[in-house]
Amino acid sequence: MDQKSILTRFTDILTEAKFLLQNKAVSVYRFQEEQDPNDFVFPWKSKVPESIEIQKKQQKENQRKNKDLVNFSCTFCQGKLSGVRQFLHKGRKPVLILHYTGATNPKEKPFTKTKPNQIFKDKLTESSWRDLVQTVFGFSFEEFFYQEYPACTFSHTDSKETDWSARVENCKFHVKETVEEYGIKMIVVLGSSAKLLFGPEKAKELLGKQMNWDLSGLSIPIVTTRSPEALVFLGEKAKKTDSESNLFQYGKEKQELEESFITHLSLLKPYL
Repeated sequence: MDQKSILTRFTDILTEAKFLLQNKAVSVYRFQEEQDPNDFVFPWKSKVPESIEIQKKQQKENQRKNKDLVNFSCTFCQGKLSGVRQFLHKGRKPVLILHYTGATNPKEKPFTKTKPNQIFKDKLTESSWRDLVQTVFGFSFEEFFYQEYPACTFSHTDSKETDWSARVENCKFHVKETVEEYGIKMIVVLGSSAKLLFGPEKAKELLGKQMNWDLSGLSIPIVTTRSPEALVFLGEKAKKTDSESNLFQYGKEKQELEESFITHLSLLKPYL
């Protein structure tokens, strides 16, 4: 049978099938476990353009779902280089630790997380923080929630103070979402995050002082403390000194800093 004959025969079959279908003369046979064809639902999506409000709502939902990805999507700030990797670490205690591993001034070196479940920049910082949390609460530091604040990296050589202020203000959106989604009752703001939020001088004044923070109508208690990197810094300085008096001074400063951490972290106990 040539191609023309095949097409002619196929046309005849379709014509006859149309007649049978129009007259409902075709019986549908199915196995007992198969779904009745009449019960099938064919979903469809309207091609009518969505309103701006719906698009914004969808964007926010996508941002919320993508937090666990390497670089989650966020378009709130200008000049963004990338999202911080492992932006959110989930714990079990209702306490959120805000910190920032990105560089904030020209003297700092850019940093990118490379290891799974990495929170701080290095093992020494993590070890110092682990010991502090263990001393105060008797459980692992991983029981807390940790979030990068701000959540993205920017040029640390071209950014001005006003740029950082705008960024942390925009990033309150992500903090509020975490607070609401996981029932956070208390927030700790560490080191550079506190400096970006309040400014260096104000952050220093607020060390160890509990206050309420307004997150677009949501008020939550927070306390500011230094980064555990400060302990590592003092330890490194002590290793490099040849003077006994300097070694004694560094040891004294480190002890005072550890005591201040313990005092500040103790404010969290009523919220656990």
